[in-house]
Amino acid sequence: MDSQKKDPAWLALPMEEWLTSAASDDRLVAWSRTQQWCLGDFRRDVSRLTQSLQALPPSRWALCFTDSYYFAVALLAVLHSGHTPVLPGHQRQSLLTEQQGEFDALLTDDDILALSCPTLRLPAEILPVRPALPATLPAFAPNAVLVLFTSGSTGKPQKVLKTVASLQTESQWLAENWGEMLQGSRVVATVSAQHMYGLTFRLILPLALALPFYSQTLEVHEQLVFMANQYPLMLVSSPAFLQRLDDKLPPVHCRQIFSAGGPLAAREAARIQQLCGTYPTDIYGTTETGVIASRQQRQAATPWTLFAGVELRQQTQGKIRAISGLIPQPAGVELSDNLALLADGRQFHLLGRKDRIVKIAEQRLSLDEIEMRLCQLPQVQEACVLTIDKQGRTYIAAAIVLSSSGLAQRQRQSQTALTATLRQALRPWLAPVAVPRFWRLLPAIPRNQQGKRSYAELQELFL
Repeated sequence: MDSQKKDPAWLALPMEEWLTSAASDDRLVAWSRTQQWCLGDFRRDVSRLTQSLQALPPSRWALCFTDSYYFAVALLAVLHSGHTPVLPGHQRQSLLTEQQGEFDALLTDDDILALSCPTLRLPAEILPVRPALPATLPAFAPNAVLVLFTSGSTGKPQKVLKTVASLQTESQWLAENWGEMLQGSRVVATVSAQHMYGLTFRLILPLALALPFYSQTLEVHEQLVFMANQYPLMLVSSPAFLQRLDDKLPPVHCRQIFSAGGPLAAREAARIQQLCGTYPTDIYGTTETGVIASRQQRQAATPWTLFAGVELRQQTQGKIRAISGLIPQPAGVELSDNLALLADGRQFHLLGRKDRIVKIAEQRLSLDEIEMRLCQLPQVQEACVLTIDKQGRTYIAAAIVLSSSGLAQRQRQSQTALTATLRQALRPWLAPVAVPRFWRLLPAIPRNQQGKRSYAELQELFL
């Protein structure tokens, strides 16, 4: 696989050297619709904020930003001041209030966000001209860490500690795989930099490879077309955004597309190649493990290939543990997905999450398999299957997005008739209790900021 070839000449600049390298002050670091920032601006802004933070007692700073340039400034300033960055992964006031025991103070670019803790707002905090910026920034604390949280898409977010050393190792792996082909690119993203995938690919990788990044978030396909017609692009995206690409818009060429948060179907990968000029590279990993594997689906059933520093170990009862240079525990981390390892031990097929096996009427059912069978039907573009409880019994429910042929069929018949057709088409493949009993037709599957399904919202649809 091309993405797994190594060239030791491509090195990722360590985080502590992003500002102290010999690069010129006029090298472009980031840009937005209305502004651009060069390395000289970045150095000055981090220095100013570091001065402010060193004069304040709080040690755990929550970072809540919509603009990834100011997020980068805040991240480095907290680390250089010897404090700990905390990434809640969202900017919802009620949830931040619940999480306030996890941090002492807040750094944000949100003018509305208000918590009962010390708060510094950017860019206002770094605009005043202070006398005498420090000649050199303080070194990072030994064993510096960031605090992140899992997405919580299927439960309460869990706190995860990531060492700066592991983040730098991860960026080096990515540089070895893709550093050469990305030279000269600009980086745009549809995902937040405040989760593990976005932090690594949207922020750390471009800064480590000296690639300019767009500080705002792409929200619609038209923005991608506009950007791709101006610059050679690396796109950091989620399957949700890529699946919404409009076939009616003119095709463009992206140098590289990364996708994470869920596997893309082979037919979607082929469609994206037609619209964006390259097959997307799927990334498999978790907040706890960092990156584990990647694949580029030029044909169906393409297996995932492990990164060179990762090993998978088969345990009893089908359990698999990931051992990696990014995982601090010597015994590794048990994966929550079902994997089928191939003979070489370096490739695998992803079979779905273990926690998506349910038992109904004494039968073990795979929600992932039901979704797969639904998506094989011509009327269905995307499907999400879950369980719901009604009057003490558990049923399968399906939220689906119709394809163009499904929408045409819906115009000719009622929803009841359409879902009856879908149920009938599933019967040759699924046990009777696995055929969805309740249905919702949606324009899009609800998702969180990282493009992962919002199961709480989906459950509410069936109340």
